Amino acid sequence: MVGRCNIRLVIIIVALGYAVPLPAGEIGDFLSSMARDAKRRNCWPEPFRTSDIEMYRQTMAVQNSAGWERQNLLSEFYFVQGGTELTEAGRMRVQWIMNEAPEPRRQIFVHRANTPQETAARMLAVQRFVAQSPYSTNVPVIESTRTDDGSPADRIDLVSRKAAASALDPKLMGSAGGK
Repeated sequence: MVGRCNIRLVIIIVALGYAVPLPAGEIGDFLSSMARDAKRRNCWPEPFRTSDIEMYRQTMAVQNSAGWERQNLLSEFYFVQGGTELTEAGRMRVQWIMNEAPEPRRQIFVHRANTPQETAARMLAVQRFVAQSPYSTNVPVIESTRTDDGSPADRIDLVSRKAAASALDPKLMGSAGGK
């Protein structure tokens, strides 16, 4: 701090010694600009942090919304193959969205089908199921173009059951001294 003051003092003395006589207003402007620049340097990161934090929050909000859309997405795996009615897994997913998802995220997204008529029929089937639910709430059903990289629930169930069936029986390890 003392070094900065000394540098400023030397600059001022040199400027005053070599300067052509200047009006007092220009010297005052020079000194005030030096003070202003010093204050800016001392508080440097703060003026820019607000915009950086806001940009970060906006990016995270977009990613968060996309994640919830994927979480609440009913893709073709949740409808009867070749039809528009919900499967058991689809009904369970809709119930989870209506009852368990956080309030602001209770939206049902229906993946766009091959034809507009099929998409409309799927959305109608979901809306009917929501209306018939005993815990019926105003849950919007929205068409989505987001893809689901999942698998049918019956396939996941089959893989899980086969993995459990092929697991070895648990054993306790014996002590080193005996069996």
